[in-house]
Amino acid sequence: MNRHYFLMEYSKEEILEFSSEATELLETAEKSLLSMGSASNYRTLFDAVARAMHNLKGAAGMMGYGSLEQHIHQLETTFITFKSADTIPANYMWMFLKGIDASRTLLSGGSVEFSFVPDAEIVSPALAPAPAPAAPAASATGTSSGSGAALAEFFAEGEEIIERISAALQQVEAGTHTKAVVDALYRDIHSFKGGAYLFSFNQLGDVAHAMETSMEGIRSGAALPSKEFAFVLFRCLKSLESGLAAIQAQPDATPDAARVAENAEVIASLVEAAGKLMVPKHEPSPAPAATAEQAPSMQSRDTDAGGTIRVAVSLLDNLMALIGEMVLVRNQVLQFANKSEDLEFNNLSKRLNVVTSEIQDEMMKTRMQPIGNILTKFTRVVRDLSHELGKDISLQITGAETELDKSLLEAIKDPLTHIIRNACDHGIEKPGMRKEQGKLEAGRIDVRAYHEGGQILIEITDDGKGLHKDVILKKALEKELINATQVERMTEKEIYDLIFAPGFSTAAVVTNVSGRGVGMDVVRTNIERIGGSVDLSSVPGRGTTIKIKIPLTLAIVPALTVRLGGGTFAIPQINLVELLRVDPNSEHQIEYLQGVPVYRLRGEVLPLVDLGKILGLSDSATTDEQKNTHCNIIVVKADQRAFGLIVEEIHDTADIVVKPLNRLLRSLQVYSGATIMGDGSVALILDVLGISKIAQLSVAKKAAEQVEGAEAARSQSRASESQDYLLFKVNSPTTHAIVLGYVHRLEEFPVSKIEMSGSQRVIRYRSVILPLVSINEKLGYAKTERPETIPVIVIQRGGNYFGLEVSEILDTLSSPSDVDTTLTNTPGVFGNLNTENELIVVINPFDLISESTLPTAESNLIRAIKKGEASRAGSRKVLVVEDTPFFRRAISEILVKGGYQVTTAVDGKDALEQLNQADASFGLIVSDIDMPRVNGFELAKSLKLNKRHSHTPLLALSSRADQLYLDQATAAGFNAYLEKLKPGVLLDAVAKLTEVEELAA
Repeated sequence: MNRHYFLMEYSKEEILEFSSEATELLETAEKSLLSMGSASNYRTLFDAVARAMHNLKGAAGMMGYGSLEQHIHQLETTFITFKSADTIPANYMWMFLKGIDASRTLLSGGSVEFSFVPDAEIVSPALAPAPAPAAPAASATGTSSGSGAALAEFFAEGEEIIERISAALQQVEAGTHTKAVVDALYRDIHSFKGGAYLFSFNQLGDVAHAMETSMEGIRSGAALPSKEFAFVLFRCLKSLESGLAAIQAQPDATPDAARVAENAEVIASLVEAAGKLMVPKHEPSPAPAATAEQAPSMQSRDTDAGGTIRVAVSLLDNLMALIGEMVLVRNQVLQFANKSEDLEFNNLSKRLNVVTSEIQDEMMKTRMQPIGNILTKFTRVVRDLSHELGKDISLQITGAETELDKSLLEAIKDPLTHIIRNACDHGIEKPGMRKEQGKLEAGRIDVRAYHEGGQILIEITDDGKGLHKDVILKKALEKELINATQVERMTEKEIYDLIFAPGFSTAAVVTNVSGRGVGMDVVRTNIERIGGSVDLSSVPGRGTTIKIKIPLTLAIVPALTVRLGGGTFAIPQINLVELLRVDPNSEHQIEYLQGVPVYRLRGEVLPLVDLGKILGLSDSATTDEQKNTHCNIIVVKADQRAFGLIVEEIHDTADIVVKPLNRLLRSLQVYSGATIMGDGSVALILDVLGISKIAQLSVAKKAAEQVEGAEAARSQSRASESQDYLLFKVNSPTTHAIVLGYVHRLEEFPVSKIEMSGSQRVIRYRSVILPLVSINEKLGYAKTERPETIPVIVIQRGGNYFGLEVSEILDTLSSPSDVDTTLTNTPGVFGNLNTENELIVVINPFDLISESTLPTAESNLIRAIKKGEASRAGSRKVLVVEDTPFFRRAISEILVKGGYQVTTAVDGKDALEQLNQADASFGLIVSDIDMPRVNGFELAKSLKLNKRHSHTPLLALSSRADQLYLDQATAAGFNAYLEKLKPGVLLDAVAKLTEVEELAA
């Protein structure tokens, strides 16, 4: 078949790439030849010329440039004869340079007549061209006579070629290859063979030659590859890979056959076997196309613009360091310009800022590499492990084009390898076991890389057996990593995090491949060392997912600068969530749970860390001092947990150049590096993860969970009608509880802070005076000696705060059980909660508050009743809209006892759905205000716009009774507004509203 048939199979882009590469190779050969006459490094230049000729010959043959291939082959054959010489005669040098010029003509599609005998001189026998001697079939790997630089380049190219061969063979094995893939595979094998023979690594050359020979049938179109054939080539590739690695490890060692996995006899048998494994192809061959000489010329100046060059990594590192210094100078100039009134200087500084930023961005791109450079290697890892373990595992990669800084790419290579090997060995089950479980026999591992929030996220998911919490806990207890008391309090995430404990493993047998858990502590340590994080989740029987987050780069990062204790500190923006400023007059303040500062942020309890205390720059501030001053909080996230840093001042954001700390300071967990600010001062870069560990945020987290956990459980248990309670101890053997919805805050006050207002105990609480009510005294329990501090449950009623003194705050409880009110005859007690473990007394806090401190019952009817707005139909039917199960049941019970027919809705949306039904008719709607999905205000506004229900009276019930809520209720259309929960007041208001409705009819 005509070689040029293959040329027509290549795309325009591929031909352009070949043309550009060929031009670069010719220029390399030409420059090296011109330098050989006077240079002392003859051997290095000779190797460069020979390598360029050989590579060009192979590429030209693959692309169908037959004339160019033959020309370069003869030129190379003549040139190789001078390998042992010390110089090249002038007439031969002239011939080689003319041969390069002729090569350019052939490359551009022209034709030449060329003589390979030098002009005006007879070739001496010593220098006569002769065929290169064949490498001995069973010889060991030769010792390279090339220079160190050339050899290093061969190693680098060799590793790249092996990766490309591996990727191509995987497509051949899977049957998804194209002709272009086969051609590229052949070309890579040929290039590796030439480089190996050039540096006298003869045994490597033999292996590559065997692979090349075995592919002739496929390349000619006479046969098709099979999976068995690909398996044979994979064995050969493994030989190349191990041999190259051995040479790199001991470049000066005496050659021996152990450097290659297969000896010459085995290679020969592999070649013979590979030929027999071909699948004959009976389809007619395509007609030959035009000859190579008729190929259109692709040589043009335009192709140079898209070319590439090799640059040493050390040079890029030096450039990055210089860019870092340039950024520092830029920052200093900008800070000086802010103080200058020179308009021209200010304009120049702005221009400098723009140019520096553009240079910085472009420089960063030079270090960025597709993450696929390491991800695609794992396809080979999974394939080899599948055969070794007797499993059928496929690897799917998504986002291979995602780019990452080269230094970070190298840092995550080993952790990713370990994770994937773990998934293959102990994650994916054997095919028989998977079949018994109803799974596909073939296991699957998915690796997904993508950008999110200025970070790179890598998710590794397998569909294997997953992790079992009971097994993890059992192993952890055996290794004494935790105790039995801790087990009861551990969350699912904390249990799975035990996998990352040093030396921890759930595997029954630790194999030489891996052990799920073995070394996972090293994985997390290495990822966190580069500013990343590792998170693990698992579903037993379904698989495991490991999510890795890493920054895009570590060289120049955006950061927020803060002031503390007279010093400046930088917090990388990758850790930032948001900024908060707490005003002493605002509703939300810093609270204390078991002595730990927390802040309520959009319904969640956020643990706080006083940065000054952690860094040793400030004394411990008292509770009152922090409450009576403005406070800046920086919300950060580390190890999947958010917390707040309390700082003095928040400055601005800036790009900072990360400088490593001195080795004497690297043991400090709170700092990850240093940088130079615009004014020339040094700012330390804070390590958020290290701060969280030193601050022991797990303690703060558990304290916060007393409230946060119950609030989360509340939304999850709404469908099962569970109610959340806060449990506490008083001077009684029985545990007591209060509905969690009543709780405004939890506090601890020193007894020394308590003052008297007449006979009432009070304490100055923020900007108000907080009356204290002792539950022990109100319920008649025995008095005990007062401790130094007293736990207080703060509740809000009628716009006022009250403190309920208890003996000890215990925990929260979510219970679906109803409160039994049959034995309730004590003022201040709602009833009893009968749980599986104990009987719990549920109190009514508002009954315990003295009447002298509360508004009268009459004034609780805050909104005057509107008259003449209702229709007569259904006057005794009441719709109660309340999202809290306890209040929903309590209100319904009161109304049913009052003779009303009650229907309930769990929130505003549920109420609207019921009211939209054709037969829906109610004489009154009683609604809570704070509800999910649709709140009370939104419900009232919707009803006033509805013709069917616009005249139905609306009664608001809420624990909030401030003027703001009252005004909003009036605007929304409520007829009355009551506080929760006085039965007499409620029935009185309902009676008046339904009486108005009947009179209006």
